[in-house]
Amino acid sequence: MRMEIRRALMSGPATLALLATVAMTSRARPVLAEAAGGGDERGLPTVTVIATGPSDMTAASSGDVNQGELASQPLLRPAAVLENVPGLIVTQHSGEGKANQYFLRAFNLDHGTDLATEIDDMPVNMPTHAHGQGYSDLNFLVPELISHLYYKKGPYYADEGDFATAGAVRIDLVNEAPDSGTLGYGQDGYRRTLLMGSTGVGAGTLLGAGEIYHNDGPFDHPDDYEKLNGVLRYYRATGTDFFTITAMGYSGRWNATDQVPERAIESGRIDRFGSLNPTDGGTTSRSSLSFNRVIRAPTSQLQFSAYVIRYKLDLWSTFTYYLRDPVYGDQMLQHDDRIVYGLKGSKTWFTSLGGLSMSNLLGVQARVDDIKNVGISYTFERRYLSTHQDASVVESNGAIYFENTTQWLPHLRTVVGLRKDWFRFEVKDKMLNRDGTCNIESDTLGCNTGNVRAAIFSPKLGIVLGPWGKTSYFLTLADGYHSNDARGVTRSGENPDAQPVSPLTRATSAEVGLSTEALSRWRTSLDVFLLKLKSELVFDGDAGVTSPSGATTRTGIEWGNTFRVSPWIYATLNAAFSRARFDHNVSPDDLGCGDTSPSYPCAHPIAITGRYIPNSPTNVIEAGITAVRPSGWLGSLRVRHFGESPLVEDNSARSPAYTTVDLQLGYQHSGKWRFALDTFNLFNVKWNDIEYCYVSRLQHEPAPVADFVTHPGVPRTIRARFEYYL
Repeated sequence: MRMEIRRALMSGPATLALLATVAMTSRARPVLAEAAGGGDERGLPTVTVIATGPSDMTAASSGDVNQGELASQPLLRPAAVLENVPGLIVTQHSGEGKANQYFLRAFNLDHGTDLATEIDDMPVNMPTHAHGQGYSDLNFLVPELISHLYYKKGPYYADEGDFATAGAVRIDLVNEAPDSGTLGYGQDGYRRTLLMGSTGVGAGTLLGAGEIYHNDGPFDHPDDYEKLNGVLRYYRATGTDFFTITAMGYSGRWNATDQVPERAIESGRIDRFGSLNPTDGGTTSRSSLSFNRVIRAPTSQLQFSAYVIRYKLDLWSTFTYYLRDPVYGDQMLQHDDRIVYGLKGSKTWFTSLGGLSMSNLLGVQARVDDIKNVGISYTFERRYLSTHQDASVVESNGAIYFENTTQWLPHLRTVVGLRKDWFRFEVKDKMLNRDGTCNIESDTLGCNTGNVRAAIFSPKLGIVLGPWGKTSYFLTLADGYHSNDARGVTRSGENPDAQPVSPLTRATSAEVGLSTEALSRWRTSLDVFLLKLKSELVFDGDAGVTSPSGATTRTGIEWGNTFRVSPWIYATLNAAFSRARFDHNVSPDDLGCGDTSPSYPCAHPIAITGRYIPNSPTNVIEAGITAVRPSGWLGSLRVRHFGESPLVEDNSARSPAYTTVDLQLGYQHSGKWRFALDTFNLFNVKWNDIEYCYVSRLQHEPAPVADFVTHPGVPRTIRARFEYYL
């Protein structure tokens, strides 16, 4: 079986990148890292292409993380790099090959619904996805190739559109890398091989990287997650004109221990890391080709990028076990097969008017998701039983934005942004009657064949005061939005329980904050935010998807700190405290009783109402200290605390808080090699990666039960990594 998986993984564009990596040689040499994060651990020349159309908006809650800081952290999974965004938590509620779950600013972001993520100017979020709106799978990311991570919280930035309500993250890649090989070995079947390097080709530089990865996780039924990543990147710079062409390929297969009801563990049916359906899991692939170009002049900057992405996913999940089907169980296959095309272009003019310095940014963006097939099938042990949803979709989005930045006084700057987005949702329902017609008889949710257009206008305003005494003050106001699943937008409404939803959900937000370096060696920021959303997307446990709900309001306060203890030691402390509520009591939530089999209905009716938003985080605290001695010894200690969260609308069920500690210890010989030992969950805390509360039914149970449903976090796990520079 494993050889079959490996043969499948070795097919496609990732193989080309892997072979190219092995063949490359160059003279790039690594140098010793600097502890304060300003240095680059591997000495990579990090000349990067500026992200297309970067907004000039500034807020206390925005920031960036460089390559040196990222390299000095223990990373449990690739998406963990996002935890460098203060207040952001990354978890997993299934197998590691599936997209992670994210939390930020009192949002349960599910797999990315309100967090826009880009890598090398390509979007990661997938609209109208089989598993969840905005699905963001970062398993194709090789952390060693990151040059910078930029984060921007809130919808304040004119160059950010769909999904950028809680915030946006942009990740830039390096253009050169020293020839090196990395071997990883650890508990639970963790094995990793990474080869990367760069060499001169013509007037530019060709970079290649290839990664082979395996991990079983701590589960009784091993994840057996195998993936292969490959990257080829060509970079050329001639004076003020530079561009990159990047090919990326990723392929993965895994088993999954899905979230399980706590009663199954307490009764002894399974243990904490046990599975109720060992046939759950998935296969996925993603390949892309992208182009970026920047032309700089003394008074302007022109930027352009384009990309094409090929993406597939087959995901088998069992969330409610025998609730819907008492004979074969509730396993379902969520299938997604699409090609994504897109481009971005912008020009910035640096000028003055009436003696006032200013810049004007004009940009356009376009994206088309050509979804050949997206749907849900009911399955038994991965064998097909019946079709529940099946459609093809073409979802198009175009946008134009303008931003003006004016320096009115030495201590007063304003940023005014305007953005207009247009959408077209074209859906063809494939669930047809024999005569080719589509209605509620062929599709029990109601036919969703249709064509809907929508548009939204989003103004932005920022005011920056200062600096006075190395302290600046910020006020930002803006509208933003996220799109909803096209299949819900075009739904016919024949089924009263499946009414069409609004195509675009508006978000309105305000933030005040400050950032200061008034004290020597200490940088701190503080912000207070308010965010109102016209419609919340809430996780639906019985369907395994997110569903629209009522309007919400979120408020919070965030505090970020970086302190340089010495030239080779720095420490961080970030804290976020937030409150999230529906604006009005929501319609009674039956926690899934409405989807039970007629043979096994809920013993008692459930109708929970209230204003709490399920799974909305209340407090997140992160702290860390990193040391890299000139002699080569290095270490990093990181603490992560995730507070209690409501699980149902009346707050009668809550997830417990947890605190975990990760440790990295190692040694690096300048220009030769580096060794690191990573320990995750150092104190072996018993914690859950995710926790829900909804109705499920185990096999042979007389009736469904509302219960806590959990997915365990990793116990103490040790991994070793050795890097050798050729």
